[in-house]
Amino acid sequence: MAGYHPHRLSSLADRGRESPLVLHAQKAQLQFSDTPPKTPKIESILAHELVQEIGDLYISLSRLALTSLAPSPEVNSLLTRLVELCIEPRRGEVVNHVFQLKGTWTTLFCKLRSLCATAECELENHWAQQILNSRHGSSALSSEPKALLHSFPYYQNYLDLSRLECSTLEGFLLAHPIDSRPSPSRIAFIGSGPLPLTSFCMLNRYPKASVHNIDRDIDALRVSWELTMMLGYGERMTFEGRDVSSEKSCGELVEGHGEIADWSKFDVVFLAALVGMDSQSKIEILASLGKKLSPGTLVIARSAHGLREVLYPALELSEELHRIGFKILVVVHPWTKVVNSVIVLRVKGT
Repeated sequence: MAGYHPHRLSSLADRGRESPLVLHAQKAQLQFSDTPPKTPKIESILAHELVQEIGDLYISLSRLALTSLAPSPEVNSLLTRLVELCIEPRRGEVVNHVFQLKGTWTTLFCKLRSLCATAECELENHWAQQILNSRHGSSALSSEPKALLHSFPYYQNYLDLSRLECSTLEGFLLAHPIDSRPSPSRIAFIGSGPLPLTSFCMLNRYPKASVHNIDRDIDALRVSWELTMMLGYGERMTFEGRDVSSEKSCGELVEGHGEIADWSKFDVVFLAALVGMDSQSKIEILASLGKKLSPGTLVIARSAHGLREVLYPALELSEELHRIGFKILVVVHPWTKVVNSVIVLRVKGT
């Protein structure tokens, strides 16, 4: 799923792994008390059917999480169905009714989002290792690294999302006096993970740009660094281990390479979809960034809209963003297979 770039989640191995007794209790909780009336409207019927199917998917994924959510036919099938349910265009009345059902957020959607994040971490790690293993001939797939990268299940989704983001942000970049296309030179991507597909897409689109990848999972960054060197992007990518949600976090270089971020020098900063698992966490991270970034810096925050919030947390647009020093420039909500919304912010001048 495009944009599933989880900023490394703590206690990843334990996330979603609950006992059978807990799962049984959760299943009971999914029998919502807000049942349709005797003569329900069609919107109410559709909403209840949708939530019930999402609940069944949650229970199935929770059971699998007791062992592993690594890629498998069953895991892949469940996640594919979940994404299909969440991106299918629906009447606003149906979506609103889903959100009004008692317990859908606290009992179901928030926990399901964590399971999806775990599964996506597993998926990225799996494919990154497949590509790295191909250099030793130990991968079961094609031995050509870039062919393996392009065969990643959601490669086209990442490509489409990156094109959407770049086309949107270019409308707010200053045009270069020589190049016809506006281009950033220094990009930071927060929450890049072990498979930095978005960073690769940025480098392909902007030949003169460099990308600084930041993640709090240093092991994921080491995998990412190896992959970057193998695919030939090493000269234009740097890596730093840092938890941007903590003011006390200090940068850590990967394999002794790269540099500690000088936030004032970035033209564009990307915030991965799961950097901050709710709107308030995202705003706190943005507030911290706003104090470090130069006025005029563009920030692209991945968000979600409608039922896609089952998969990703949304960044709520409010006066709070203005208060912490950002101007909201544009919001894009795709109706395609691209799951994430795109929010472009600009750091206000002092």
